[in-house]
Amino acid sequence: MKKYVFDVLRVLFSSLIILLFLMLPEIVFSFINPKLAVCGNFDKLGAVFLLAIALSLVGNKTFIKWFLIVFGVFQLVQFNSMAYFGVYLTPYAIDFIFLETGDIITEIKDVWYKYLYVVALVGVPYWLLWLAVSRDILNRVTFKYGWVLPMLYVAAFFYRASTPDGIFQMLFKQTCFASYNTINSFSAYLGNVLPKKIIGHSQEKVYPDYKLTNIEKDKNEPVNVVFVVGESVNANHLSLFGYDRPTTPQLEAYAARDPQFIYKKAWAAGVNTLIALPMLYNIQVNPKNYRKLIKRDSYLMKMARENGFKVTYIESQNASLFKKTSVSDYDDAFVYSSADGEELKGESGFLDKVFARIDLNAGRNFVVVHKRNVHSPYNDNYMYEPEKYEFFKDPQTEGRVNEYDNAMRYEDMLLMKILNFARSSKHKTYLFYLSDHGEALGENGIWGHGHLSPEDLEIPFIFTMFNGTDDEFAARLREKQWPCAHDVSMWVAEKLGWKVEATGEDLNVCQVNGRDTMGRAGVLKIIKNANGTAVFKLEK
Repeated sequence: MKKYVFDVLRVLFSSLIILLFLMLPEIVFSFINPKLAVCGNFDKLGAVFLLAIALSLVGNKTFIKWFLIVFGVFQLVQFNSMAYFGVYLTPYAIDFIFLETGDIITEIKDVWYKYLYVVALVGVPYWLLWLAVSRDILNRVTFKYGWVLPMLYVAAFFYRASTPDGIFQMLFKQTCFASYNTINSFSAYLGNVLPKKIIGHSQEKVYPDYKLTNIEKDKNEPVNVVFVVGESVNANHLSLFGYDRPTTPQLEAYAARDPQFIYKKAWAAGVNTLIALPMLYNIQVNPKNYRKLIKRDSYLMKMARENGFKVTYIESQNASLFKKTSVSDYDDAFVYSSADGEELKGESGFLDKVFARIDLNAGRNFVVVHKRNVHSPYNDNYMYEPEKYEFFKDPQTEGRVNEYDNAMRYEDMLLMKILNFARSSKHKTYLFYLSDHGEALGENGIWGHGHLSPEDLEIPFIFTMFNGTDDEFAARLREKQWPCAHDVSMWVAEKLGWKVEATGEDLNVCQVNGRDTMGRAGVLKIIKNANGTAVFKLEK
């Protein structure tokens, strides 16, 4: 009996030491970002402690070594997400690491060294734990087949990921334990998200078709529609919307002298470019109705060509976006190459070069401009002309905010360039501007994009027209408070000669898609009240 009690105490002692080393990275990280500090959530702490107990009973040291290596790599990914974005890692964020590897490398190329401490943060405790295990310092009680216990532990998470309720909790329920979240998120990714991507779905809801009515009266009437899709624009960082820094002085001056200029805050279609662009171009109201992206019956470029518009697509990012967002049905396309950045003076020179080749006085034109500015790294956007656009260097302000606001000042100039291009036509010309998604800049500790949080989704909408008036249409735009992304797509379609009715959908509810094209990464429903407030509801 005495030996039994002593063995139990040995198991508890070795388990507590293992637990301490497993959680030491997040304990230290608490001093770096208190928002992501450990807390008194004892059920999650208990779950990690169970893992520590299982590991303490494993006699095979090679198994423990490889477990620490694999789990350590997972933890490196987790803590890099916490350090850079200020949020815990999610299963769909893991998925997008593979889908957006190029963009991620671009984003961190100038700041990667700032996060090297994460390697030591995770590596040192895990190395010390391995030394303690390999040299028998912990005086553990072990079993020959003890390695089965950690495997069963992981299998339980995989089983949970296979159930509808379980995966929903694993996708969206936040925890204040990074180690638990690593187990949770990678289990959900490897046990549900990845397999479903490989084998597809056996069941899916069938949504009714949209009703499309061609309302074009004269397919020969010269008219231009310019649809500008911004990049990572946070509406709350435009002085046009009341931001205390003068980030958009030219737009403000223009708005004061153009009575047809309409601007207001809107809600994004999705959390990043690869999600938002297809939704905008296909007028996809419901993120789960992914068949819209396959049928393409309400694809803006296709509808434009059916009504006699010449379609010109301008891609200011890179050629890979054509494939990743399935851009088609265009007559001409222009793509920015970073290799020509110095010669062109960045996006500014690129737009000058492209606009010189487009004749807005020739017939009917639908011009789509997908921008690069203000994507991170923000200083890459204005780097070719810093003497003109690098204004904000307040040492009391977070460096990323200074750089973002500098890029926004550059955006102000680019938008004026686009406005002048649209105004150059002698024919009636409509101009719409909407960012693809927003950008969190430290609100509630969140940075960057890819998050289903309101801070990440407030974007600017701008409309104006030249060489004519459309009072009834403009009045409807002015009346609409906080338009959804689908509202803007439908307005564009209307000026292309189409009335689009999304059968069965409540168009007063904005549905923002998470990090999955098929709507499996969650949908944030924004229910707008008559008094201008909104209710946010996250749905699986």
